[in-house]
Amino acid sequence: MVNDMNLELHLENFDGPLDLLLHLVKETKLDIYEINMSEIIETYLNYIDSLQELNIDVGSEFLVMASSLIHLKSKMLLGKEKEDNEESEFNIESEEDLKNKILEYEKYKNITKELQELELKRKEVFTKIPENLKEYQEKKELINEGLTVDDLLKALLKIESRLKYLQPLETKITKKEISVKNQIEKIRNVLKTKKKCLFEELFTYASKDYIIATFLAILEMSKQKEIKLEQNNIFEPITVEMIQ
Repeated sequence: MVNDMNLELHLENFDGPLDLLLHLVKETKLDIYEINMSEIIETYLNYIDSLQELNIDVGSEFLVMASSLIHLKSKMLLGKEKEDNEESEFNIESEEDLKNKILEYEKYKNITKELQELELKRKEVFTKIPENLKEYQEKKELINEGLTVDDLLKALLKIESRLKYLQPLETKITKKEISVKNQIEKIRNVLKTKKKCLFEELFTYASKDYIIATFLAILEMSKQKEIKLEQNNIFEPITVEMIQ
């Protein structure tokens, strides 16, 4: 019986009276169309009464629903659900109306949950303001070594593909700001130790933000004549060397 349902509930856990009614329906573990709504009404009214007896403040919307349900209950007892033209506050004139209100609320609640899940997924997507590469493209050759931005982009695409292939199947995504300035410092630290390294060695993560920031850092350092980029022959590895 629904009336034996555990009433250890807290109103702050519900978004409104329909949320509470939906919870009471689900507690029966039956399809809503199989439920005797008079039992759900009785359980709701008993719960509201118990809160008032304990001098616990009950939200006005819960009390309005209680009033509407008392009105509906009296009509159901008299067998006059369809004869009374007087409307309740929640526009519930019959047991069928009440079921439809709860079903409609459940539908909107499920949609809200889906939207919240989509919002969480959206937070895992990182965006970056488009960078203007014209200042690098105007100067076709970098440090007079015969390399162009196009050559570096081709090498970058190969690196990105390799990093995606090597990354683990399950990864934990965390938010972290990656700036060109920070990547310049990291490249300087690498070249202080190694003096010279392969272009691809400067890329260790598959994150798009990380790859773009590192690539722009290399272009900036090349433009400022801080590093030298070399490729002895086409298709051979590109090397990066600190200029003394």
